[in-house]
Amino acid sequence: MKEKRTSLNDIAKALNVSKATVSFVLNGKGDQFNISKEKQRLIKEKAKELSYVPNFFAKSLRHGETKTIGLVLPDISNPFYAEICKTVQEKLYDSGYNTFIVNTNDDMELEKVLMRELIQRSIDGMIISPSNNIQNLIPILLETHIPVVFTDRPGDENADFVGIDNLSEAERLIKSFSVKPKRLVALVPSPADISTIQDRIEGTKKACENNDIEFEYLDFTSDQQKIDEMIVEELAKGADSFISLNNKCTLPVLSALNKAGAAIPEEVRLISFDDSDSFEYMDPPISALRQPIYDIAVQSVDRLYARLKDGKNPGEHFIKPCEFIARGSH
Repeated sequence: MKEKRTSLNDIAKALNVSKATVSFVLNGKGDQFNISKEKQRLIKEKAKELSYVPNFFAKSLRHGETKTIGLVLPDISNPFYAEICKTVQEKLYDSGYNTFIVNTNDDMELEKVLMRELIQRSIDGMIISPSNNIQNLIPILLETHIPVVFTDRPGDENADFVGIDNLSEAERLIKSFSVKPKRLVALVPSPADISTIQDRIEGTKKACENNDIEFEYLDFTSDQQKIDEMIVEELAKGADSFISLNNKCTLPVLSALNKAGAAIPEEVRLISFDDSDSFEYMDPPISALRQPIYDIAVQSVDRLYARLKDGKNPGEHFIKPCEFIARGSH
């Protein structure tokens, strides 16, 4: 049977002192209210003896803040978001904030439910990489006045955002091949309707059209056999260059190319949009676009701090440059 939680009143009764006296001592204000050192000692010992735990939400109501931030991410199994999560949590903790982390699995309905649950916990602010578009999130965001910062995936032009320009980076990446592609194939991850992926598709298409490159898009599948078959088919059509539009697509494509006997980079070339630590150890090492994940996370936290201090200023966009890591596959 669950035991009753120890209250301030329980400690006060055990020592025959007022509840206010106990509260002052346990909130570090004993000296301020001229409570003797001996009485402070007895109160603290009794609180420990009775396993007293402060009521977090009651305390937050008194102070007008919970010192907690909600972090909403689409896939924390993805190394990109895992690093975002780690850095954001560390930076918030260093400033005295706790983090409620939720993973949406890129499920739009689940995302809306989890956001509402975070808001109901009286969080002070939210950092979110959304699966929904901003129009679907506005009704939820209007339910609260807490500041919100969008990271990696933008909200709209009026909302705070920290990330990269996926369209221009994809366009620039197509120009990074050591040999101009004749036929380029882009592997599109799921869900493909996310704004960042749509921008990468558009940037790839624009670069190919401007440089007279024949191009094709393939929807990525988790079935390796189907990937193998698609790659063989594309090689038969004359594909000489491949780009994976996120790092989850890259290794299955590399595996398919190796099984097909396509020599990299002599016969075909491969570039990944998004880097991974493992790419350096592949055969051949995979050339990739490296996003400034740490910088994105840090500035997202910094921007949230600014919004917590003054939420009246218009939202700003902070676009970070990427770095092309040339290894041996391009």
